[in-house]
Amino acid sequence: MATLAKSAQLLRPETSVVPLSTVQLALWQLGMPILDASGVAGYKKRAKLEMLWHAVRWQIAGMAALVGVVCLGRQWGRATLVGAAAVVLAGLFAWLLNASELQWLTIGYSTYHSLHAVPPHVSAAADALLAHGVSPRRIGVEYLKNDPILFVEDDEQGPGLKRYDLIIW
Repeated sequence: MATLAKSAQLLRPETSVVPLSTVQLALWQLGMPILDASGVAGYKKRAKLEMLWHAVRWQIAGMAALVGVVCLGRQWGRATLVGAAAVVLAGLFAWLLNASELQWLTIGYSTYHSLHAVPPHVSAAADALLAHGVSPRRIGVEYLKNDPILFVEDDEQGPGLKRYDLIIW
């Protein structure tokens, strides 16, 4: 009883209680960390550049070899022309690949789980969110080929949705 009286004495009159949304309450009860938005943006940028590099590295190596073969013939004017053409082609190819294939896609977690393998810790986190009352349509996955991010949207925040990024795997 002494602890109740003591804790009541510690409350200040200006203290207010902020109601939590269903998503916030579930995240708080589960103790799930929310990823930093700038860290996630940096991760997404690095993942996209890494995939772009893996897609174009052999084409760039082939173009460099072509320029090297032309240089062996000591035709420097021609080597410059071939090199410039190779740089332009590499740039255009990278732009085309970036514009068409390297787009982050968003899908519902249940659909992603039925299509792809999900690590046990990610599946357990999604199941825990569902058990704490979070709607299945609010749990999603954003992915770029092999770089998925589990997130949950909170529509009780008011106008617009608030997104909490939870796990990158």
